[in-house]
Amino acid sequence: MAGNSNTHGEPRIALLHWQLDVAWSLLEVHLSDLDDAAYLWEPAPGAWTVRRGPDGRWTADRPMTDLSVHPEPARTIGWLTWRLGSWWAETSVRCFGSGSGGLRCPDGPADDRASDGDWPGDGEATLDWLRSVRAGWCSGLSALDDADLDSTARAEWLQRGTRPFGYVAAWVNTEVTRYAAEIGLLRSLHRAATDPWHRPRTGRRPGPGWHRHTA
Repeated sequence: MAGNSNTHGEPRIALLHWQLDVAWSLLEVHLSDLDDAAYLWEPAPGAWTVRRGPDGRWTADRPMTDLSVHPEPARTIGWLTWRLGSWWAETSVRCFGSGSGGLRCPDGPADDRASDGDWPGDGEATLDWLRSVRAGWCSGLSALDDADLDSTARAEWLQRGTRPFGYVAAWVNTEVTRYAAEIGLLRSLHRAATDPWHRPRTGRRPGPGWHRHTA
């Protein structure tokens, strides 16, 4: 991460901010118009999802620390949002301290999500939660400069402190981009599976004016 600016003379941290903004905008586009059923739609049998327990809490099928399942099965959008939000919030706390990760449960105090791993329970609350996680991360990032990117002070937990914080920031951007892509694909598959206008047609004319959209 050597050097203090990119090829346009701007601070490198400004480029990381911009990249995150682009990835986030894609994620919000994919999540903004989903109903609750879409979050829980299973693309294949045995898909990992989030489930509501007898106590009303929503938990994921696999704890974040369990890495024993390979390859991982298909996942629901709900599961993906839980995984992204929990991981991002935990990373923010590791880098910037407690209270910086936007950790918030729908009915609980701040900073209790990292330990219990709950999912908010519906699409609107999930999007609000992810926004708060992003806000916490961006707040911490905005207080830094390029010199912090080259320091390992905030990244001692990553690979035994052998990588500076700039690698963590780039990793966050990559993860947000990755989950935006996965959620976007699931959104399209869900629409194709549940919306009759997106299903294959078998000779039945769908209705007046349909030809205008296929010309």
